[in-house]
Amino acid sequence: MRLLLTLLVVLAYCNSAIAKNQYPKIQLNNGEIRVSIYLPDAESGYYRGTRFDWSGIIEHVDYKAHRFYAPLHDSHDPYRHDAVSGPAEEFAMFNPMGFDEASVGETFVKIGVGLLQKDERNEYLFYRPYKLVRAGKWEYTREDEWIEFSQTLKGDRGWAYAYKKTIRLIPNQPELVIEHHLVNTGDKSIDITHYNHNFTLIDGAPYGPDYTVKFPFSADRPTRIEDIAWYRENSIEVEQPLLDRSLKIVAFEGNDPGHYNAALVRNKRTGAAVEFYGNTPIIRMAFWAVERAVSPEPFISIKLDPGQAKEWSIHYRFMANTVH
Repeated sequence: MRLLLTLLVVLAYCNSAIAKNQYPKIQLNNGEIRVSIYLPDAESGYYRGTRFDWSGIIEHVDYKAHRFYAPLHDSHDPYRHDAVSGPAEEFAMFNPMGFDEASVGETFVKIGVGLLQKDERNEYLFYRPYKLVRAGKWEYTREDEWIEFSQTLKGDRGWAYAYKKTIRLIPNQPELVIEHHLVNTGDKSIDITHYNHNFTLIDGAPYGPDYTVKFPFSADRPTRIEDIAWYRENSIEVEQPLLDRSLKIVAFEGNDPGHYNAALVRNKRTGAAVEFYGNTPIIRMAFWAVERAVSPEPFISIKLDPGQAKEWSIHYRFMANTVH
């Protein structure tokens, strides 16, 4: 009897643990790639932090025998600011709408998240766990090869927006595109940045010497990164395992001639690679990496007067058996 009771307790605990990890998600499939996407949900969503856009967080993409993307952390806390994976996006990393004018305890707007409460600091810090006063309401529609998320939010002091984000698989191709549509429905002008963090891991292999990252532009001069990597010509090469170290550098900043919104990440050992290219000029390409992810991060500028709208997209192509 005691053994049976113990087994029942263990089973109940395991079922509870499993239930807690069953975050809502959907699958897209075009016959070439299979894409697992978490759904935004204020009560049970995979990501409920106050930094990244809640919509369209990709768990992983499967193509042939390869898997692209993975969680950034070994253990998961949905409220952690960077508890995401894949092409996670952030609006206003440095200057959220209404932050500067808000007093302590008042709200400001984080697009893709909701209304956040300003704390005692006058400087906005993207990694701080700001209190979520009101999450933006999400709606979505989907078919087998696409999903569209939409969110409208009216904040305090005249800030408001309407936002749509679509993840669409290209028919019969190992490709997807992320499309955005943002409208300033408020009374004040929006002047912010948007970027995609592109947390990339290929085939579960730690980022390091087995990878290469290439850009459509070149370094002004060879630059050493943390004594274990080089940024030279148009690529970043790592010479040693990162272990507990991180790498970061601004690979480009300035005037984009029109084709700099792109990068390629290749796992040289497995031959798998993913490349992206966007249709909007960038103002900066940051690079950040730890063993669990390498991230080429294209930043764009968004300036919208009341009533104005902006559309932009970023296209991803997944590859197998690429040339080293």
